[in-house]
Amino acid sequence: MSRFAFVKYSYVDVIRKVTEILEADEKPTYYPNDVYGFWVDITDNLAVQVGWKATTVNTVDWVFSELTYQDHADEAAAKKQELLTAAVNWLKLNPLQYSIDLGVATPEEEALLLAFKQFYVGVARVEKQSGYPYTINWPIAPF
Repeated sequence: MSRFAFVKYSYVDVIRKVTEILEADEKPTYYPNDVYGFWVDITDNLAVQVGWKATTVNTVDWVFSELTYQDHADEAAAKKQELLTAAVNWLKLNPLQYSIDLGVATPEEEALLLAFKQFYVGVARVEKQSGYPYTINWPIAPF
């Protein structure tokens, strides 16, 4: 019986991580949850855990380690940028401030713009949370 780790691979992920570990007679050939990645034989490395960082130069020789403070901070910064970009793009298609400025906004639009602004500020200030970067309570988008 061998031990295998699935390392998720995506161009948008800042860090490649172990997302699944299983014991099997042969190297699995499927992608868990239809996510692209690599199955790596970790039979000789029992310390590897789900969530650990996985690095390689050649997809043959892998090094696994717990995430560092900087790894967590890098992931948080990437997610922050992704959320802020999505918010800006949404607002481009929903020009609520213009509706308010022109005096044609409905009460629902006014409430939505306020919720949007609260979301945006909350995302922009995640670094101020006490558990940052290990524990982050991400605001929920109102859109």
